[in-house]
Amino acid sequence: MKLYITRHGQTDWNLNERIQGKIDIELNDTGRLQAQKIADLLKDQAIDQIFSSPLKRATETAEIINQPHQLPIQCDERLAERGFGDYEGTPIEKFDFCGFWNQALEDQFISCEKTSAFFARVYAFIEECRQRYPNQTILVVAHGGVSLPFYTYAHGIVNDHDMRKYMLKNCEVAIYEL
Repeated sequence: MKLYITRHGQTDWNLNERIQGKIDIELNDTGRLQAQKIADLLKDQAIDQIFSSPLKRATETAEIINQPHQLPIQCDERLAERGFGDYEGTPIEKFDFCGFWNQALEDQFISCEKTSAFFARVYAFIEECRQRYPNQTILVVAHGGVSLPFYTYAHGIVNDHDMRKYMLKNCEVAIYEL
């Protein structure tokens, strides 16, 4: 299975460096332009399936990227961003991202979705795709946090205490052969 994964385009909260999590923020104009650049980049790629997080910023990005392909976009809850709980809306500078992504410290973030549970749900999506679409090319449009389990899965990383270094930027594309 060939897998393209991209993070949604920029939102005003990305621009203002605020934690979004499950808050349903729309793309801004820059985000739409970023998505169009990815659409242009991938227009000649043979893509068999497109999956998206159900959050607006991801679905809108997927719709723009899908214009040349005209495939049905399949929204999957397992691709939604990790729940940051009470920290959603917090300025990034006031948040301990290293601790947040460290599975050994997940109990310190009481209102947040557990790191281990988050990785398990994304890994379940990946495993299902590997079984259902072994010889197909899949595009996934999701979030920065969701890009982490894809990276660790593809590279066999169990738990790195500085996960943020693997996170995709807005509309950055990673390609994996699984």
